[in-house]
Amino acid sequence: MPRSVDHGERRRHIAAALLRVIEREGMEAVSVRTVAAEAGCSVGAIQRYFTSKDEMLRFALAEVIEASGERLRNVPLTTEGRRFPEALRAVILAVLPLDAARRGEALVWAAFHAQAASRPDFAAAIADVTGESRALLLEALRLAEECGRLRPCQDHEALAQLIMAVMDGLMWAILVDPDGVRGSHLAAVDATVALMCTDGEEGNR
Repeated sequence: MPRSVDHGERRRHIAAALLRVIEREGMEAVSVRTVAAEAGCSVGAIQRYFTSKDEMLRFALAEVIEASGERLRNVPLTTEGRRFPEALRAVILAVLPLDAARRGEALVWAAFHAQAASRPDFAAAIADVTGESRALLLEALRLAEECGRLRPCQDHEALAQLIMAVMDGLMWAILVDPDGVRGSHLAAVDATVALMCTDGEEGNR
């Protein structure tokens, strides 16, 4: 009997090939033919799993969003024994391209962001993950204020938006100037955390 094919796994394999093409050559290099060559399969095989280039792109974007969201969810902002300032710094660092894997992901993310200005479907998908990130940050800021680790009387919505802007801005800066990560970029992370957090020890109790 022929071996059964895991359709979900095949779609993820194709999406991974598409993302490698974007990482190496940019969004403009993506086609059914170039993805098939990267995936080591025929154009017909690609078309069995995706009806169009756009469907491939949307699936690949969903894969990138899920990987990014999972990494953020795995960095708890408020855990016993971890101070809020340290946790906030860890969250910002989690999304920055500080190693080869995250740099590749950031290059792909940047390519999709650039297309989102003229692609409502990409913009909507990015807005979904942005909303999830904002919700996580708002809950963390609320808990930080309760335990005295956040400077008082601050607008939590504005702070969450600021943190996300810092994440996005530093991602672009590191992609353009990866050597800066050893100095000014990480100093910017520390400055952001220091501006928001108190020096008290209430949050450690």
